[in-house]
Amino acid sequence: MSESESVNEIFGAHTAKVMASSLFANISMTLFKDGILFFMAVYGLSVFLETPKDLRKGRTRYIVISFLLVFSDGLGASLDCYEVFKCLFEATSAVGYLDMVDQNTRTWPRYVSLVSMIFTILLGDVLLVYRCYVIWQHRWWVAIPPALTCLAAFVIGIIPLAVTTHGELTEYYYELARVFLTVLTNIMVTSLISFHLLTARRRLSKVLPGKDLDLYTGVVAILIESALPLSVFGVVYAAIVCAYPRAFSSPPTVGPYAAALNIFAFFFFGFCALSPSMIIFRITTGRSWLQFPRQSSNGEISSPLNFVHHTAESGFMESSIDRQRLEVDLETSSKH
Repeated sequence: MSESESVNEIFGAHTAKVMASSLFANISMTLFKDGILFFMAVYGLSVFLETPKDLRKGRTRYIVISFLLVFSDGLGASLDCYEVFKCLFEATSAVGYLDMVDQNTRTWPRYVSLVSMIFTILLGDVLLVYRCYVIWQHRWWVAIPPALTCLAAFVIGIIPLAVTTHGELTEYYYELARVFLTVLTNIMVTSLISFHLLTARRRLSKVLPGKDLDLYTGVVAILIESALPLSVFGVVYAAIVCAYPRAFSSPPTVGPYAAALNIFAFFFFGFCALSPSMIIFRITTGRSWLQFPRQSSNGEISSPLNFVHHTAESGFMESSIDRQRLEVDLETSSKH
């Protein structure tokens, strides 16, 4: 065995170990994340079923979406877990493991996993765009650009699965375009929602007490409603994906690059499901609105806030009375 072959074998063994470790960590954290999704969906459903029928209006769609997210994300995670176990169990060497990983990119469980991932991203992005539309309903057309990039990302994600692409590099360009369009959608939605919540905080302060104002337009509310973590991790993941050709051109960088790719892939794709689920959780537990208050021509609030109920722990009849009082305060404020 020549010296160059020996060096390549050492790098191959190290790369396989790093890839296997990071991929296993990705799968383990994904299963934990799916447990969180399941808890939020079931808890939201329990709150929904305990809510009087007159207060359930407008929330059924959110309950359905939460369970669709759990199912699609859980299906992909289960199949990925199966693939990782299969590769680790059947591989007899480091090089054999890398060959198994390459072969499993063209199996039916991998295709189903990719379809479920694309569906999860589409479902989450559609919800984020819809929430952007709800908040910007007085200027609904601002939601058109993120809606178009969301649709384009979905189409580009389906193309490699529906047609035969020529070469790994072509598939990489499709993946790069899909990631950038998804990240662009998230950045636009985050910017639009954050800007509107910050500008609306001053107007809402006239009709909401300090505690409620922080609950609906505070830092935590803005972080969740705008899906800011998703946008941040999306930018980092997109930057890592851009480095793919250069990283794989040098054997010493393959291992560290694969580890970074797998770890940040978890955070990006994880928050593609977590961010919309956290928004739904806030809605079902009464910490967010179903319809954002409309504005009059002079910029003042001209319609009542449509909250589900104050908090999950508070009584629904009491929250209904509080909501009626808030509507009266809003109407009085708009007159003045």
